[in-house]
Amino acid sequence: MSAASQEQAAFETLLLEALADPVRADYDTLRARYVLSERYQPWYRDQEGLEELRMRMAMGEWEGSLVLAGELVEGDPLFIDLRFMLSRIFDHGGQDYEASLQRTFGNGLLRSVLRSGDGRSAKTAIRVIDPRELKLALESMNLKACSSQLRKIDDRWLEAINCVGSGGERLMFFDVDSSQRWLIRLHG
Repeated sequence: MSAASQEQAAFETLLLEALADPVRADYDTLRARYVLSERYQPWYRDQEGLEELRMRMAMGEWEGSLVLAGELVEGDPLFIDLRFMLSRIFDHGGQDYEASLQRTFGNGLLRSVLRSGDGRSAKTAIRVIDPRELKLALESMNLKACSSQLRKIDDRWLEAINCVGSGGERLMFFDVDSSQRWLIRLHG
């Protein structure tokens, strides 16, 4: 078995375990294995499908939303916002247990992102595996990005973002090494 196949199998196993028991899941390892798997794709996702899902949910088409969300999450299993959308869909269908599992899974992923660093320096950068995690992390901290600069520091790609929040302006650092290296390999 090739190294790529082994990484893929390791990720798939961890994903199934995390979905079966999201309370005890190791989200740090799950995210790290995802980056090494063949399924990892930080950009070029199904934006049309996501917009269609949002529209269906806004119109209260819960059965159609569930089908579409299932398809989307199959191709993008660690998309945090999608897990929260699934939770809302299950809530509307009266499927409390499934809703709770999705919420727990999404919260576990988000906690993994937020505890990966404090973002106050390059050394303590918050590790994100795709741009959506970065956006969600900023939203979770009630910060709005004003400008950003991609930097390579100590052989890691970091995004330095000037932000504004209730406490004023601040500079936040995000480790975007995984997604940048993926992009470099893609266009390499």
